[in-house]
Amino acid sequence: MEFKRLFEPITINNLVIKNRTVMPSMGLAYSTDYSFNDRYRDFYRERAKGGVGLLTIGPVAIDRVGSAPFMSGLFDDSYVEPLRLFLDELHRETDVKVATQLLHMGRYTFSFLTGMTPIAPSPIPSRLTHETPREMTDEDIEGVKEAYAQAARRAKEAGFDFVEVLACTGYLISEFLSPVTNQRTDAYGGSIENRMRFGLEVIRKVRETIGRKLALGIRIAGNDFMEGGNTNRESALFAAEAEKAGVDAINVTGGWHETKIPQLTSNVPPGGFLYLSRGIKEKVSVPVFASNRLGDPYVAERALRSGACDMICWGRPLIADPELPNKVKEGRLNQIIPCIACNQGCFDSIFAGIPVTCILNPRAGNEGFFKLGQGEKSKKIMVAGGGPAGMEFALTAAERGHDVTLYEREGQLGGQVNLAKTPPGKAEFHRLIESMKGRMEHGDVRVNLNTPLTPEMVREESPDLLLIASGARPISIDVPGVDKPHVVEAWDVLAEKVWNMGEDVIVVGGSATGCETALFVAEMAAPDPDTFTFLMYHGAENRDFAAELLHAPGRRVTVIDMLPRFADNVGRTARWSLIESLRLMGVNLRPNTLLQEIRDDSILVKTDKGEESIPADTVIMAVGVSSVNDFAENLEEIGCHVITIGDAKEPRKITEAVREGFEEALKI
Repeated sequence: MEFKRLFEPITINNLVIKNRTVMPSMGLAYSTDYSFNDRYRDFYRERAKGGVGLLTIGPVAIDRVGSAPFMSGLFDDSYVEPLRLFLDELHRETDVKVATQLLHMGRYTFSFLTGMTPIAPSPIPSRLTHETPREMTDEDIEGVKEAYAQAARRAKEAGFDFVEVLACTGYLISEFLSPVTNQRTDAYGGSIENRMRFGLEVIRKVRETIGRKLALGIRIAGNDFMEGGNTNRESALFAAEAEKAGVDAINVTGGWHETKIPQLTSNVPPGGFLYLSRGIKEKVSVPVFASNRLGDPYVAERALRSGACDMICWGRPLIADPELPNKVKEGRLNQIIPCIACNQGCFDSIFAGIPVTCILNPRAGNEGFFKLGQGEKSKKIMVAGGGPAGMEFALTAAERGHDVTLYEREGQLGGQVNLAKTPPGKAEFHRLIESMKGRMEHGDVRVNLNTPLTPEMVREESPDLLLIASGARPISIDVPGVDKPHVVEAWDVLAEKVWNMGEDVIVVGGSATGCETALFVAEMAAPDPDTFTFLMYHGAENRDFAAELLHAPGRRVTVIDMLPRFADNVGRTARWSLIESLRLMGVNLRPNTLLQEIRDDSILVKTDKGEESIPADTVIMAVGVSSVNDFAENLEEIGCHVITIGDAKEPRKITEAVREGFEEALKI
């Protein structure tokens, strides 16, 4: 497929944008005092040079009561000059067009960050902050509208090409729009016409302030995905009225932060929410942007060709790879650093209150600090292990001019990623392997598969450096019956070496591996998405029966753990989706349950209520891993400098392993 539509220019108002790619506004948490600092500049500069058509800086705070100091501010004239200088640089050195997004968080604001009680249309507690906002008075409403207008004025003075008003995700304007959070009885509450009033008044006031020539957009939820909230129909009504009020483009995203419907996790099908932008586009005549899970350039191109949208939002994909547009345009697809929708470095970081980075791009958010450059002297390096840590080290070291050879004992690269990609909704992890493999090939890293590296080989080759990244292996626990034939390892189940498991399956260990293995086993009997689509499309089964098939595991699956919380090592944005999927599949989660003995047809456990027997045809062990380092006893005989990283040093997450590989390569 040729990427013709993706690289067509588009005109919004008087603004000509070179292609159909947009980097939308995303919270990055690179500031602690509302300043637009060097960290922001370094981050956005690389994305501007990477070929994106429209780059959105933001969100920016329009006032203090509806914001937080970890974002840039635009509520005072003093914030204009730093932005103006940076925008002059981008316009001088690139052909990117630059937008900013104006934000008021409403009831999502944390009072401990602002020192003020959050304000909202109605005093309804937030499930994110667990705070109850103060109901806005008429004076508050007028003040916030003026704050939007003045922030827009400053954006124009700074030299932005495009101003976007945020009206989605559960923030202030969407709180007015939704009956879930708007229980007012005045002119701003009740009917959909009244609930739209505040947002439309903001748009008109901003348009009046910036004039007709500057492009104005609005970002809306295509569906709140909140019980009792707005659907795509109501969103389309608001979009149509927003166009009449003066917007030149409508950026459509998914639901609120509070929704129970997955939005950005890897189990969301690529392009799965395109119907939201299509529903809006049918009701408006201005360009419509589509968002969420569109990072695959083929999916993006098909979305544009389908007519569902006019522009494609690449948010997390551009965090992962600033050069994504240029690489696609130039045909360098095997060099793309893909977003695998893990959310570990981006959204999990935001919810943890730390700056955004990326599991596959350790430079994200640290562009000014981590500069690759060439090593002082080219060195001969041998790498033991082809997992994420070893591959990241190898490709980074090679990029810096070193002579690198990687040895992997198995017949494929990837290490534990080959297991991580097996559970439902985790297929995206395969792109991690393919990306690193492609980039190593481009960097001339020599790869030897089915070749365990030995001390003898190292002594024979006499490298300057040996990098050990040999990974980990499952551990066992000392429990009677653990050696019985129906006791298997989770790794073997995920590698599909075990399939005959009977009706009663017990998973011992409630970490990420245990829970994802349980979901994998439970979904074996359920129809795959293509089968379900076929049944529904042709009306072969009614909807209720088809839904029953989706949630019918075909066997009884139980997960036990001595700890009180399951999947505690899974990031916040993915954990709730995993737990919900287990619930939907009827998997029985048994916390505070200690394994005592494995019997031929059951297990004996101990709980706070005493001992209990649970039927078990198969027992799957997922109780942890230990480091593998075959060189540990021979380090003194190796005869070269040795570095150990990744799981070989200490079991850890992929994020930490990749970052360690990257940082160690920078030291060479």
